[in-house]
Amino acid sequence: MTDILAEIINGHPPPAVLYHYTTQVGLLGIIGEGEIWATHTQYLNDRREYVHAVEQVRAEITYQKDNAKSELENEALGEMLRAASDNIQSINVCVCSFSENGDSLSQWRAYGESTAGFSIGFDTDFLARCVTREQFYLSPCVYDPREQATLVRKLVEEVLSQILAHRDLPPTDDHFFFWRHGGNLVPFLHRVAPAIKDKAFADEREWRIISRPVGVISKGFAFRPGKSMITPYYKIPLFGNPDDVGRPRVRRIVVGPTPNPELSKRSVRSLILSERLERIVAPGGVIDIDDSTVPYRSW
Repeated sequence: MTDILAEIINGHPPPAVLYHYTTQVGLLGIIGEGEIWATHTQYLNDRREYVHAVEQVRAEITYQKDNAKSELENEALGEMLRAASDNIQSINVCVCSFSENGDSLSQWRAYGESTAGFSIGFDTDFLARCVTREQFYLSPCVYDPREQATLVRKLVEEVLSQILAHRDLPPTDDHFFFWRHGGNLVPFLHRVAPAIKDKAFADEREWRIISRPVGVISKGFAFRPGKSMITPYYKIPLFGNPDDVGRPRVRRIVVGPTPNPELSKRSVRSLILSERLERIVAPGGVIDIDDSTVPYRSW
């Protein structure tokens, strides 16, 4: 599974800066609390993103089942298909979104309807270190249908191979139930699904932090009010790690469309200074604070 994710990441070299779009409240929380929130995949604003990937995996399993080389393969693929239908919501995986574009009209529409939004340009190497400390992944989203099909096929083949390798376990073995009910399909799917997005969203040029499965009693796991229900999320610590001393953290902040761009930039600069500049950028570093050039008005 790690090899499959590595193929995605290696095939899409990251830019030097990745932007996280957020609201005024979000910016204050990220700078002030020194953490960024990754939302549970089942509670994303558009759950169709996740369903899109799950449907592709089910279709691939069905295809391989119809073309199985043996009754043993057919049986195992049938178990995987049931697992992809029955247990798909049983694991807590959280994601946090970024974009290669720091001044995107679609993102400002999403975050600036009632209040001016911001995009925070994080140093990508810094994000990678934060992710590695949490044993998470920083992956580009895959929009190309052919690349998606290859990724899904490899996922199904790897899980099937693992299941067949454990086919001779006796019913008394502690792991018998696991390998007879889809094996690693569900955890692997949770890990890969957030990286698969419909090609219609390709202009977003999105990257995502994807968590490992986390327990509800994990230190960073928490809950916040949502639009219609309580939303689980994971707190990813950002600033304050000694390994990051002397390295860039935040390189740029873009103020979204607002009737008072200069005043907004000034308040952001004051916010950063009040939170100790050296905590956010490398000593001697400078955060560029720019206003959006997108011709969009929400006021």
